[in-house]
Amino acid sequence: MQILAIEYALGGFSRGELIEEILLEGYAMLRALIEDLKMAGYDVITTVDSRVLEYCQLAADEIIAAPREKNPLKLLEPYLTHVDGVIVIAPAFKEALHDITRFFEEKGVKVLGSSSNAVKICSNKYTTYNVLKKAKISIPKTLLGLFDEDMESLESKVLKIGYPIVVKPVDGVGCAGLSMVNKKEELEAAVERVRNETREDCFLIQEYLKGDHASVSLISDGEKIAALALNAQYIKLGSPAEGASYEGGHTPFNHPLESLVVKEAIKAVKAIDGLGGYVGVDLVITSKRPIVVEINPRLTTSYLGLREVLNVNVGAEIVKASFGLEVPTNIERKGYAIIGKVRFDEKFALSSEKIRAISEINGVISHLLVPKPYLRSKEDVAVVVAWGKSLEEARYRFRDIRQEIRDVLSS
Repeated sequence: MQILAIEYALGGFSRGELIEEILLEGYAMLRALIEDLKMAGYDVITTVDSRVLEYCQLAADEIIAAPREKNPLKLLEPYLTHVDGVIVIAPAFKEALHDITRFFEEKGVKVLGSSSNAVKICSNKYTTYNVLKKAKISIPKTLLGLFDEDMESLESKVLKIGYPIVVKPVDGVGCAGLSMVNKKEELEAAVERVRNETREDCFLIQEYLKGDHASVSLISDGEKIAALALNAQYIKLGSPAEGASYEGGHTPFNHPLESLVVKEAIKAVKAIDGLGGYVGVDLVITSKRPIVVEINPRLTTSYLGLREVLNVNVGAEIVKASFGLEVPTNIERKGYAIIGKVRFDEKFALSSEKIRAISEINGVISHLLVPKPYLRSKEDVAVVVAWGKSLEEARYRFRDIRQEIRDVLSS
């Protein structure tokens, strides 16, 4: 069986400036997915942006180079008659995941994941909340703000919820555009931060939820749903001047409300027709109950840790579930995995030898040094996965990996 595995940021779909952290997370997920599909015996085809091709280590049987001026979907058309299915990793931003999914559906290629209709719902957080609300699923108090609305009108909406609030795009990717607002004086800056990260004419004004950030990773065949794990998320939520960022997480997440959280996540997936393959449900676990904040109808970064702790090949399970064969049962977890980022700025002179040395450190799954003219950021990042028999052991291992990177940098 031949599987097409494509990732938006790395695969040539982002033809403009590349955002390093999104690129690195995408590379990490694609690299891990290809390895798992190969381990399961599948042949794999992928696309890679020509600008970063030489920096990638992918086990695909065929890699199609995508020049900046070419649409990768056009390059893939000659392959579509003989691939058995496609797994798409792409953000909701600008409906990228929906448009790519729809393309393959129209070409008659089996999408090993959610339908384009389901993706369209999940790509707009406000639409998602309305669907979940009808299904009586707990969601944050949310109002819609308009960019052409005056500050007085926006302030009146905020007061209906009460400070602090969270302001974010309806179509955001990761934590882009998201910030926490504690007072009226910060509201205008928060709106501007969102404006720079969306093409929509509206945004979300949402209650700040105090609790644990978490996600549930699930596999679905469209009817039956299997929860793989509850995962902790490390979210850095700052002011409009600081912004927010996803810093990683760990899996599994032992929480006293775990059973209730998993049930709520499954209920959320069932509320949207067409969700299938791998689905990630993001929640905030408050002291009283879990509250669903987002549904990701695609592979998420938690996958990098899951593959280290589960007794099943998640990539293979995505394929089987999408073909309606089965969803995994008797899932067992062994140990803990931490997914995190190690950052270092451009003051370090990274020779090719140092780049290679960092990439070869056990636990560094994604590290690219891409020419800065292609990038928005000014720092380099390594995505790290550390495993341990206990969570504390995994944390020690993560610190060891971070120190190994620092030793290479300072050598």
